Amino acid sequence: MMLGSGLSNQVGASVASLAFPVIGPVGVVAVRQWVAALVLAPVGQPRIRSFSAHQWRPILGLAAVFACMNLTLYMAIDRIGLGLAVTLEFLGPLTVALATSRRRVDLVCALAAGAAVVVLLRPQPSTDYVGIGLALVAAVCWGCYVLLNRSVGPGCPGSRVRPRPRPSRDWSTCPWAPSPCG
Repeated sequence: MMLGSGLSNQVGASVASLAFPVIGPVGVVAVRQWVAALVLAPVGQPRIRSFSAHQWRPILGLAAVFACMNLTLYMAIDRIGLGLAVTLEFLGPLTVALATSRRRVDLVCALAAGAAVVVLLRPQPSTDYVGIGLALVAAVCWGCYVLLNRSVGPGCPGSRVRPRPRPSRDWSTCPWAPSPCG
């Protein structure tokens, strides 16, 4: 299941990047989120009307982080390419994993990954620092996404699957879409 999820995400990102000339990074993010919501929403629907304000806070935080993560990643892909953008974005969950690890071998692996990222970056006069910055913002958002998912899942009674796209996240990435309230 994890392999399928990762493969789906990366293939989707690479195919989506081909649509940049037509609808731009923001349009690509909106389309991907709407499609994901339509496909995955029926799989695990919690009873959202019964949520308290305490339960909504992390959900809305997750929605904001998810929207920011996707928007900044796709804007970075548009500027620096898929490979470097996704490599930099992966630093977010890698940092979370390293911060929660207690083993030396994990530290050694993280240092090796960090060295590989430095080799990939090799700043030159033509380096797009804005694209690199956008990818690093996406990395921070992905790290926050991982941490927020730990509180959202258990705090949502009736939820069978996590993480999954939610309409609240999708509307936040598509400002020209119809309002969720009609």
